[in-house]
Amino acid sequence: MFRDEKKTGLSSYKSHHISPAGVSDGAIRGIKLMQALQVASCVRQVSSVSRFGQEDKHMAVSVNYMKDAMVHLYEEANRGNLEVFGELLAPNFVGYGGAGFQDLHGPKSFKDLYTTFLSAMPDLSFRVEQMIAEGDMIAVRGTLSGTHEGNFMGMAAATHKKITWTGTAFFRFNEQGLTDARWQEWDGMQVMQQMGVIPTPPGGDVVPPVPVPPYIPGAEATSPSWNKATVRRFIDEVWNKGNLAVADEVFHPEATSPSAPTLPKGPAAVRMLTTMFRSAMPDYHMDIIDIVADGDLVCARFTQSGTQTGELMGIPATGRKATWGEIGVLRFSDGKIVESFYNVDMLALFQGLGIGGDNSVKG
Repeated sequence: MFRDEKKTGLSSYKSHHISPAGVSDGAIRGIKLMQALQVASCVRQVSSVSRFGQEDKHMAVSVNYMKDAMVHLYEEANRGNLEVFGELLAPNFVGYGGAGFQDLHGPKSFKDLYTTFLSAMPDLSFRVEQMIAEGDMIAVRGTLSGTHEGNFMGMAAATHKKITWTGTAFFRFNEQGLTDARWQEWDGMQVMQQMGVIPTPPGGDVVPPVPVPPYIPGAEATSPSWNKATVRRFIDEVWNKGNLAVADEVFHPEATSPSAPTLPKGPAAVRMLTTMFRSAMPDYHMDIIDIVADGDLVCARFTQSGTQTGELMGIPATGRKATWGEIGVLRFSDGKIVESFYNVDMLALFQGLGIGGDNSVKG
């Protein structure tokens, strides 16, 4: 196996969880962030000569700046300071639809959506699990939780249960240091099941233990560019071409997926899922829309589609074509994937197959 240059920097960002009543260094972070915002438009201009001999100039927003901005955003939102959306979202901000959401235009629409969630779960909080930043993009994966005390989107009356789910989002930053676009996926199916909107499969309410990823002593670190190329190869060869042998080359034998803890470890889980989808949808295809790498982590946003001509997860063939999204975070060690997290828009998949009606979230 050929290895790229050694990685530099931290692989993942420390988890941050500030409850609405919590106290932290958020105020200091906010001051520093505002100072950074004031000079963002004066960030050093980077020049280089392209292969066409023309000078390529662009403005650079640092990876650390984007990470600090995201931590600040979620810390303040957890405290109930929703004015932070006007502080960090550009006037032309667009939160693109997906995962059952409509497009959101401008900071106010994003604030309104967040307020809607708070009306159903007043103690809603977001814990940042991982951040992966590259160029002008940052992907944030987190765990959300809140007590269901009010009607949720007109679909679920209060259950007074603690609801917990995960979500991953891509944010794009502009030259002024503000985020002007967002794409996200969330575990909407899990939320609907916990609230009783969608039936929970037998045993589905039992939370299995989180699998522990393999530890590889003396593991050689591969570069972000190597890791991204490996993910691209995995999608193209395994999912799009059905070359299942490549899964053994890409995944560690003990690789885990905490977002699907009941799956087998290692490449066996990949082979099982790929076979299931490609058998039910012979024209199945997955496209990588965005991909970023940071240390030993890669985050990719996918669009997948297929026509269901065979049984899929117990659903008889419908003959319908479905299109749905997904965001995955994959961690590398010694050149192989050892851990992966996924947010799949299962609601869009089922709706595309004509199952379950319209559970879209109105922004």
